[in-house]
Amino acid sequence: MRQQAEQWLQEILGKDAAFRDGQWEAIDALVSQRQRVLVVQRTGWGKSLVYFMATRLQRAENRGVTLLISPLLSLMRNQMQAAASYGLNAYTINSSNSQEHALVERKLLNHEVDLLLISPERLANDQFRENIWDDIKQHIGLLVIDEAHCISDWGHDFRPNYRRIMRILDEIPKNTPVLGTTATANDRVVEDVAEILGASMNIQRGALTRDSLALYVYPEMLDTAVRLTLLSHLLKNIQGNGIIYCTTTRDCELVADWLQSEGYNVKPYYANVEEKLSETRAELEDQLMNNQVKALVSSVALGMGFDKADLHFVIHYQLPGNIISYYQQIGRAGRGIDKAHIVLMHGPEDEEIQEYFIDTAFPSPKQVNQVVEALRYHGAMSQRELERYVNARRSVLEKILVHLEVENIVTKENREFHLVNERSNPDFERWQQVTRKRYEELNQMKAYLNHDQCLMRFLALALDDPAPIERCGRCRNCTGANSSFTPSIPQIEKARTFLRGGKAIEFEPRKRFPSGFPDAKNTVIKNVNQTGIALCNYYDEGWGTLVRNGRRNNHYEDELVAASADVIKQNWQSWDEIPTVVTSVPSLRRPKLVPDFARRLAQAINLPYFDLIEHVEQHPAQSEMNNSFQQATNLIDRYTMLHKLSGKPILLVDDYAGSQWTITMVGRSLMKHGSGAIYPFVIALMNP
Repeated sequence: MRQQAEQWLQEILGKDAAFRDGQWEAIDALVSQRQRVLVVQRTGWGKSLVYFMATRLQRAENRGVTLLISPLLSLMRNQMQAAASYGLNAYTINSSNSQEHALVERKLLNHEVDLLLISPERLANDQFRENIWDDIKQHIGLLVIDEAHCISDWGHDFRPNYRRIMRILDEIPKNTPVLGTTATANDRVVEDVAEILGASMNIQRGALTRDSLALYVYPEMLDTAVRLTLLSHLLKNIQGNGIIYCTTTRDCELVADWLQSEGYNVKPYYANVEEKLSETRAELEDQLMNNQVKALVSSVALGMGFDKADLHFVIHYQLPGNIISYYQQIGRAGRGIDKAHIVLMHGPEDEEIQEYFIDTAFPSPKQVNQVVEALRYHGAMSQRELERYVNARRSVLEKILVHLEVENIVTKENREFHLVNERSNPDFERWQQVTRKRYEELNQMKAYLNHDQCLMRFLALALDDPAPIERCGRCRNCTGANSSFTPSIPQIEKARTFLRGGKAIEFEPRKRFPSGFPDAKNTVIKNVNQTGIALCNYYDEGWGTLVRNGRRNNHYEDELVAASADVIKQNWQSWDEIPTVVTSVPSLRRPKLVPDFARRLAQAINLPYFDLIEHVEQHPAQSEMNNSFQQATNLIDRYTMLHKLSGKPILLVDDYAGSQWTITMVGRSLMKHGSGAIYPFVIALMNP
């Protein structure tokens, strides 16, 4: 069997190709011994070769289909291409190829599929379970769990839906070989994954050191303008193509816009990039693979499994949350070249962002209990119906329901959730332990910034590498390299001007009430605002800094008034009509802040200002309301009109908008009382 496998390997990869240490041992354990195997090897080692070759050997013996559970669509696309090179008939069923599902189902039932790729979420899909899983579960030849660290809540990228794998392990024949693969697991995660997948697993671990990576850290904290100029410098001086990682979508867009303005062919990449760009994520990946862009400015959405042999650099614009995810991201580079540049910089906002991610990784026990109580007292409900009783964002509520479902506290039938075990709760104590551990890992990441010995050894020890090296000989500390770049004052001013420039940000009006809204006969909003505009994003380092300072000081500076007046004048020529009156959204908490700003803004654009609305009753802050139903109902009967309105179009001003329900409800009231069209303006958008 090994002779046959080596022949195939050379046909695929070239006549000199040979198995690396550990690859054949893992394949043999799966195919010959039908074991459960966990492979922990560095990025670029060839973990995918193990399951592709094992699949081909199994299919040659007429064994069943390989089911590969993979976490990301980008990773699936890469795996599909690689599987074809191994002569495998590979197909996927995911959210982006629904038109192909029927074809894949037919091929599965006709035994024409060698490898089926799905996400863990697909295991919860009723149609998949009824139409496919029930027919193939007794004929699975090999179960592969790629990025197996996702199954452990101790892992850096825990996904609750991965726990559904525990259930299917009980549904497949007991002698079915199982393979888990990961490059990003320390001892604790390895032990947890092994316990979940089978305590008697064959665990194969290899050295994690990457000889081709030249690690460099800027230990000092750099503000946004300095980091932008530094990025321009780095892209000018580093040859080849690479990835620039940012923590948020907003920063991906900001950095990409800056580098484009500097003449570099870069593009942003993040989970829902298709909503803003004309290009898909797959097209952007292809452009990087084919060297058609200098870099993708990416969120973590471009990470696991992206395989480009000649990726020359990975730059982190912001501090990652832990060493494990950092290692996974830098592992995209230097796979088929002698040297790749790995650069880490960080800014003043990074730690706060990472702490937010840690604190919101698990739902709060209070929110979980609200779900259980709602189902206990009101019976089975859909997720949308639960929003009436649970003050949680839609994404958080979805996460709660997944946790409750995989722990058999609720079941889902026909889109409704039923409480089946009201006396049980998730392991809240374990969640707290994991949260504490993630704060420790963040501190470890911060320690890496100021480490004065070999940086690669630091990473290896943090990952519990069984064979850590003493010195890599390539990192900043081993070589004594020290960047001589100091941005000039004109460069910094150029970046700061960029941060305050750009076009106004448009935001579409809300057109429907949430289902069950008590103040409307149906969900369609009859009186709809016009498209609104904002000067900036609330957390931007340009104008956003002045907005945040203004809220703290209860006064917005004249600079914001002038900039807001400019963007309004630039945009109102495209409006159906120019407003003739300015008014503002009142607040009982800060009664002078927005009216004062709006009066000065009205003067700057030569329009009269009137207080038209009274805030009649205090209510919980909108920032405390976490979904549309809670946000909209929180505003019922809170405002009244002070004057009769005569059909004039109005510029409605507020300082910031998050959910946009406040400006929606106030605009609706103005129109119900006789105003003309409402044109909303906010200084800043606060993305939830």
